[in-house]
Amino acid sequence: MIEKNHIAKIVSGGELDARTRIIKAGLEEFAMCSPKAARTREIAARANVNHAAINYYFRGKNELYMEIARHISEYIQDYTSEYYERSKAVYASKSPEDAFNLLVDFITSRICAERENTKIFRCIVLIITREELYQRTKAFDLFFREVFAPSIDLTQRLVEIASRGMYGGLEARIVAEMLMGQVHMFNSARTGTKSINGWSVFGEPEVAEVRRIFMLLARKVLNLSK
Repeated sequence: MIEKNHIAKIVSGGELDARTRIIKAGLEEFAMCSPKAARTREIAARANVNHAAINYYFRGKNELYMEIARHISEYIQDYTSEYYERSKAVYASKSPEDAFNLLVDFITSRICAERENTKIFRCIVLIITREELYQRTKAFDLFFREVFAPSIDLTQRLVEIASRGMYGGLEARIVAEMLMGQVHMFNSARTGTKSINGWSVFGEPEVAEVRRIFMLLARKVLNLSK
């Protein structure tokens, strides 16, 4: 377990120490470039630190990237912990409506409005998306074990309960993956999504509209009445 999560510090705002500034700058650089192409001098400049500080705190670029991956994984686990806690009651009650509500809340919680302190979320999405494309890296293995697998397991079980058994096993898992994919583009392809929909910004009203439409879609997929 990481002693303190620097992403949480970044999101909460306030003054950042040198180590946290390097983490933030690294997130921004690695979101745009692969670890191989990323430049430590650019990271140092963004963080307003001496270039040697990266080796001092992280022993180089590769360890900095893995440290960032560990912070991402830990932050997501903490961010989603309430949904896993809520799932215990749903598993016990087997209520389709409660399962549906939790499913919608869990999936749409990933859609972030554009705000100054949430720009870092887009960096996280881009890093995770690249790891999904290339796979079999240490970072991918970490994300899969700590983030992807538990998330899909939760969503699959909610699909099974919400659909009253209409979907089960592998079929329910694929439905879960498809539902999760419906909201992924609103984070990973933000610029294109705004252009296509004629939105100048992606703020709270836009998030609310996406959530409303997603609920309608999910009800049809799971064969639930309004």
